[in-house]
Amino acid sequence: MVATLLGSLAPGSYLVASHVTPEHDPAGVGGLERTCRQAGIPAQARTATEFAALAFRGLELVDPGLVLVSEWRRPAGPRPLPAEVNWYGGIGRRTDHSPA
Repeated sequence: MVATLLGSLAPGSYLVASHVTPEHDPAGVGGLERTCRQAGIPAQARTATEFAALAFRGLELVDPGLVLVSEWRRPAGPRPLPAEVNWYGGIGRRTDHSPA
């Protein structure tokens, strides 16, 4: 499914994606997965490496890269702890030489 999406992007197009991760709060995110599945909603948390391979393979990541979503627009005050966020986000650009 992801390969179909990426293959349909024209050169110069962008893909914006975010994904939940168990890296910072395994118990809390595990509970989220269980709750979703019990409600009939497929859920699969992934590490940053797994998410990058799934969503951004062959794309050029836009700065700041694949980071916790709280890092995209840093607030003036204190930032939430990683365990309070648990979502990675990124923007990838398909270049002329990106695989289709």
